[in-house]
Amino acid sequence: MKKHIAVIGKALKLVWGVDRWFPFMLLGRSLIGMVTPLFISVCAGILINELAEGGNGESIIRILVVLMAGVFFGRTVNACLEWKCSFRYMRIQDNFTARNSMKAMKMEYQATESSEIADLYVHAWKANMSSGAILENGFLIIGRAVQIAGCIGIILRMGPVTLGCIVVFILLHYVLDYKSNTRKRKYEQEIVPITRGAEYSRSCMGDVSFAKDVRLYYSSDFFLNKLMMFQKQRRGREYGKESYYGIMQSVQTLLQQLQTILLYAVLIYRFLHGDIGIGYFSLAVSSVTIFMGAVKEISSAWNQMIQNETYLGYLDRFRKLPEGFGGSRIPEGEMQKIEFKHVWFRYPGAERYALEDINVVLEKGDIMTIVGENGSGKSTFVKLLLGLYRPTEGQILLNGIHIGAYSDEAYRKIFAPVFQDFQLFAYSIRENLVFDGEYNVQEAEDIFSELSLERKIKSLPDGIEQFVGKGYEKSGVEFSGGEKQKLAIARALMKDSACMVLDEPSAALDPIAEMELYRQIRRIAQNKTCVFVTHRLSGIRFSSKILYFKGGRIEEQGSCQKLLDMGARFYDFYQIQAKFYQ
Repeated sequence: MKKHIAVIGKALKLVWGVDRWFPFMLLGRSLIGMVTPLFISVCAGILINELAEGGNGESIIRILVVLMAGVFFGRTVNACLEWKCSFRYMRIQDNFTARNSMKAMKMEYQATESSEIADLYVHAWKANMSSGAILENGFLIIGRAVQIAGCIGIILRMGPVTLGCIVVFILLHYVLDYKSNTRKRKYEQEIVPITRGAEYSRSCMGDVSFAKDVRLYYSSDFFLNKLMMFQKQRRGREYGKESYYGIMQSVQTLLQQLQTILLYAVLIYRFLHGDIGIGYFSLAVSSVTIFMGAVKEISSAWNQMIQNETYLGYLDRFRKLPEGFGGSRIPEGEMQKIEFKHVWFRYPGAERYALEDINVVLEKGDIMTIVGENGSGKSTFVKLLLGLYRPTEGQILLNGIHIGAYSDEAYRKIFAPVFQDFQLFAYSIRENLVFDGEYNVQEAEDIFSELSLERKIKSLPDGIEQFVGKGYEKSGVEFSGGEKQKLAIARALMKDSACMVLDEPSAALDPIAEMELYRQIRRIAQNKTCVFVTHRLSGIRFSSKILYFKGGRIEEQGSCQKLLDMGARFYDFYQIQAKFYQ
């Protein structure tokens, strides 16, 4: 009980931080909803007694006026509060959605690759409605408890046997509700990975980015079968849940009928024997109906509160996920060097290390190229360099200070990356380049000119405000793969960071365009530190330092000529590629 009360306090704190009026409105709505039925029952009982005893017309009219005025007032206030609560509830949900979205953006990148965190994220989204629902159910319980207190005096007059039977029915209803809600919570946990699988399969079939592969490999049946498999699994669990609910509902309906029969039998018996009048008969029927309805609502609200309490727990876990280094230091002066000292890295749950004993220094002005076989650790190294991963062992130092001492934002300002799987967003070109930052027109035009994008931008109907793609704006323009890559490089250049990191920047280009791109990047970024990840020879010759990765280790490092003179692994790698250019 203490735990559940503490959860109500927690929900109240969460809601209070967004809208302080919402709890009071909920409480007011609950109290109005509680008082109105009792008021109607009491007034109806008094009216029936007056009619049965031949009361005068004036008193009957007075009772009717009070009854109608009370009902009108209660229902009007309740409707206003319902509307106000609905609007404010939407605002609270919007606030929670924004906070959860920001958390998803700020949490450690490595966490985004975990299926467990993906499930936690889904549950946390369900908690968007939980805090408000917990308060609503908590206030509903309070209101219905007051209703029960108001009815209890009337019900006690029916005798101990009848009262005992009512208590038994209440307990049975509670047990059935508890079992139903326990099964529902289990179902909702089981369904998350199935729903995720179904949504992914559906997106593969409808997402334009998959359209070519789906058609050219004739894999539509494959994705359809995958989708139908997940749908079948979901239907199977849904069928089990609904069958169970159906049985529980049937049993509860039967109990309700038995309770009604018992109540009317007792009241009719006592009325026929002169123990009660017609007014009390009417009042007792309505009071027991209100009493049983209130008990049922309390049982249902309590179980829903327990369910929402679980989601609130998921939300709490989600919001406590680490967001990065945890430091607060700001780098002093310019980046002079970044040093990896005996860095080892292993993915969570993996037995083997992805990187082993990495020792390398990236100095200001270096043009470093990272090469090696697929799966040799190049991408993992880059993610460690960018602060997206944390080393399992060893240290990464910026200007001699452990990067954990710096804030994430301050450290990542050093880098302007362009990944092989870069993303352009369905916003304007300007927003893709600077997001909500300052847009320097002259700087942008110079970069467009260097990257041979100037003519393309000027040909667009809306120029720099043209939307990219048709994600949500019909007037958006589709760009070629090379144009998209150049826009991504332009974004990196406009960030004006100390170090550019380019992962296969020429992957979508032909050899001539590739060579030209490297010349352009060197010309524009001549005062910057650059890190390239590439498989192509054209990105190697101009490097001041080359790292050759194999099996998670740096097998060789040095200038291109130095490594060629060694005649070892890099030499073989170079010669194999050189044959294709001869």
